[in-house]
Amino acid sequence: MNESESCIVDLTRTLLKDGPKFLSHTLVITKSNAYLRPTVGAMMFCVVYIVVGGFLSSLAAYLLVVSTQYDLSIFVGGFGIAIGAFGIMLIQPFLRRVSFNKTSGVFDNRKDRNVKLHHIVSLQINNKIIQRKNALSYACYELNLLTLHGRRINILNHNNEDQLENDAVLLSMFLGVELKDYRREIIL
Repeated sequence: MNESESCIVDLTRTLLKDGPKFLSHTLVITKSNAYLRPTVGAMMFCVVYIVVGGFLSSLAAYLLVVSTQYDLSIFVGGFGIAIGAFGIMLIQPFLRRVSFNKTSGVFDNRKDRNVKLHHIVSLQINNKIIQRKNALSYACYELNLLTLHGRRINILNHNNEDQLENDAVLLSMFLGVELKDYRREIIL
């Protein structure tokens, strides 16, 4: 596609299917860098699974040494390993460092290709309703960046609307780009 051709991107469509029902990250801005830092609550949620999994695995080892209840030891150990592994899987997205570095001129989320900051044309806020078969539905919001070449990349996704809006305004000022707000359009 050459530069004179235009492409149509549906900006009202949400990028991600799900999103956390809690505040997962906050934006931190320094002189030449803006990055997302996981909240203490999000990290503690994941660490609880890891600690419980470690405790159960230790209990299984203790039972194996002290008693001859091999079946119970294997069951408790397997359960502990499963819970600990689940906690490790949960914490990995929170540890991913999303950053906007003015010194290098690059946006990096360690997932998509890097984007030059001068190629970012705007930021976008979308709302969506997360619907579950056997649970309550809830509102969730996502912050995306839009590039000169028609790419749209998710930056942040959670349900704390005020914090997401505040982070979006600060980030748009840091980058010097427009903030587009599509929250008024309910997407089901």
